Amino acid sequence: MPSGQRAAVVLWTDDTAAAYAALTADGAPALAAPHVWPDRLLIAWTADPDGNPIQLVQHLPAR
Repeated sequence: MPSGQRAAVVLWTDDTAAAYAALTADGAPALAAPHVWPDRLLIAWTADPDGNPIQLVQHLPAR
């Protein structure tokens, strides 16, 4: 049987930090706090109840 991450759900949001805070406050695992990647996106990682990774993503304004 294969192991490791086979897929992830990507959810686009207008406020990654707020979505991450709300999900983790409700008990979702905190896999990776919001961070800039690669200068134009703000991303964070959590997981669903089965442990499948969920990426929260937001476009950042052009610099």
